[in-house]
Amino acid sequence: MEQKLTQEQKLTWRMTQQLSQAIEILQYNGYDLHQYLQEQMNENPLIEVETTGEEQFSSIRRRFVSHGTDLPEDFFAPPKSLYDLVKEQMVHYQLTPEQRNILEYGIDSLDERGYLTVSLEEWADHCNSTIHLTEECLHILQSMDPPGIGARSLQECLTLQLIRKQKPEPFIDLVQNHIDWVADHNVGQIAQTYNISQEEAAELIQEIQSLTPHPGLQLQQKKSDYIIPDGEVIREQGIWKVKLYVWNSPRVSIDRSYLVQEQLDQETKEFVNKFIRHGNWLIRALETRRQNLLNVFEKVVEKQVAFFHYGSPMLRPLTLQEVAGEIGLHVSTVSRAVKDKYLQTPHGVFPVKFFFQQGIQKKDGGLASAHFTQVLIRELVAGEDPSSPLSDEQIREKLKKGFGIHISRRTVAKYREFMHIPSSFKRKRRG
Repeated sequence: MEQKLTQEQKLTWRMTQQLSQAIEILQYNGYDLHQYLQEQMNENPLIEVETTGEEQFSSIRRRFVSHGTDLPEDFFAPPKSLYDLVKEQMVHYQLTPEQRNILEYGIDSLDERGYLTVSLEEWADHCNSTIHLTEECLHILQSMDPPGIGARSLQECLTLQLIRKQKPEPFIDLVQNHIDWVADHNVGQIAQTYNISQEEAAELIQEIQSLTPHPGLQLQQKKSDYIIPDGEVIREQGIWKVKLYVWNSPRVSIDRSYLVQEQLDQETKEFVNKFIRHGNWLIRALETRRQNLLNVFEKVVEKQVAFFHYGSPMLRPLTLQEVAGEIGLHVSTVSRAVKDKYLQTPHGVFPVKFFFQQGIQKKDGGLASAHFTQVLIRELVAGEDPSSPLSDEQIREKLKKGFGIHISRRTVAKYREFMHIPSSFKRKRRG
C-alpha cells in the first residue's frame, strides 16, 4: 500500500513538473525556444531539431532557418537608416496625402544627428505648401521618438526633451537663453538669476547635461538590435492569414536506432526508453504550443482585420478575455501566448500585445479603442491654432461632439502625457 502511494506521488510530481514546463514553453519567443531546445539536446542525446545548417548564414540565420515560410525580404538586412526608422512612426498618425508628403520631405531633410537642415520657408516652398501647414507637420515630426528629433538647434533639441519630461520654467529658460552657463557649470549665476539654492542650480545643470544633444544617433544605436518576429500576417486571395516562422515552431524528432541494438542490456534499454518518453512529451508540448499560438494569433487578426487593411487608427478594443472565450482557452494561457511575441505585418513589426486595446464608450453604444482615441487627440492638437492651442477640456468636448467619444478631462490629460504632448500653455509658448 505504501509502495503504491509512493508511486502515485512520483507520477503526480512528474505530471506537475511536465505541466509547469509546458506552460513555460508557451511563454518562450522564437529565440528563447531555440535556446531551450539547445539545452534539451544537450541533456537528451535522442532529440534532433531539424535545421538546414547552411554555413553562409549569419549567426542568427544559422539558428533560425526557414523550411516553408519565406523570411521578410529585408529581415536580415543591415540596420535601417534614421530616415526609415522615423518614417515607420507615421503609421500611428492619421495623415492626409498632403501632410504625408510634407512630413516625408521634412524627415528626408534630417541630418544624422536628427536635426532639421532646412528652414520652415524652404520646406514649405519645396512642398508647395503654406507655412501654417508645414509648421503643423514640424510639430508632428517633433512629437516623434526619440525626443528632440526634428530640432533646428541645440537649444530647441534640449527644449523639446525638457517639454516631454514636463520640466518647469527655469529649465527651459536656462536652455534657451543661458546655455553657456550650463556648459561653464556656473552654479552661482544660475542660483542668483532664478532665485534658487546652489544645490538646486547644480541639479538643474545635471538634469540638462543628461539630455541627448544628438537624438538621431541615439535612435540608430538603439534600433541596431534585431527584433525577431514569431510569425507573419499576409493576405492571400483577399483573406488575412497567419504563418508561423520555423524558428517559432521547429520540428523535433527522436532517434530510435538505439532500441534495435541487440547488445544493449535491460538497464540501458530502460535508460533509452526514458529519453524517448521525454522526447515524445517534448514533441507534444511543442505541437500544443504551436496550435495555441496559431489559434491566438488568428483570432487577433480576425478581430483586428481593419488594422491590417488601413493601419493603427482602425484598431478596435480587444481584451484577453474576449480572445480566450472565443477560442476556448484560459485567459492566463492567452496571456502567456502573447508574452514577448511579435508579428510581421504590412505596416511593420508589432508586439502582439499591441493589438489588445482598452475600450472607451461611445455615444452610439459602441466602443472606441484607446489607441484610436489617442490618434484623434494627436490630430486635434496637430490641427489647432498655435496662438490659441486647445485645452484638455476643449479636446474632451471635440471628441464628444465630433466623434461621440465620452472620456473625462483627466483621461485626455493622461493620454496627452502618454504621447508626450505638452500642455496647452507649453504648446502656446512653443508655437
